[in-house]
Amino acid sequence: MNAPLNYRHLYYFWVVAREGGISRAAERLGMAVQTVSVQVRELERELGATLLRPAGRGLQLTEAGQAA
Repeated sequence: MNAPLNYRHLYYFWVVAREGGISRAAERLGMAVQTVSVQVRELERELGATLLRPAGRGLQLTEAGQAA
């Protein structure tokens, strides 16, 4: 049986997607960039899919990221 989805990871991912980058999301959340990055990676691991890809100086949602 799979563990329940960690909604904190999902919230951090949502902020990253909205802000267009981990640095801006970390600033908005008042957290370290590394902390936000780890949280997003944990969500990707839980879901088994890559949610974000580099796009210029920011990040762009993958197809799986759009579905999430």
